[in-house]
Amino acid sequence: MKKMVLVVAMLAVMVAGAAPAAFAQQGAAERIAVTGVVKDGPAKADGTPTYSITDESPITGTALPKGYILEGDYSAYVGKRVTMYGTPFKSGEVRVLDVSRIEYG
Repeated sequence: MKKMVLVVAMLAVMVAGAAPAAFAQQGAAERIAVTGVVKDGPAKADGTPTYSITDESPITGTALPKGYILEGDYSAYVGKRVTMYGTPFKSGEVRVLDVSRIEYG
């Protein structure tokens, strides 16, 4: 009986230690790469310019390409084909890409 209690207690400790790590990964945002041409978008209500990019990479295959809004000044990249690396998130009904790195390509 004591052995059974000891085994159950050890399992409980192991599960309790693993649970926080499992939940932390669920909330972690994935980083992606988006390849396409940066386009000028309509200004926000406060006059801030917006930009967009639609994923045209061959990785998407037959799936519909996803478009992303870019927050920040990307005027230097308008009309240029680039690969943007970053973390996507939803803002209302639109997908936004929080860009961390840009490569020409």
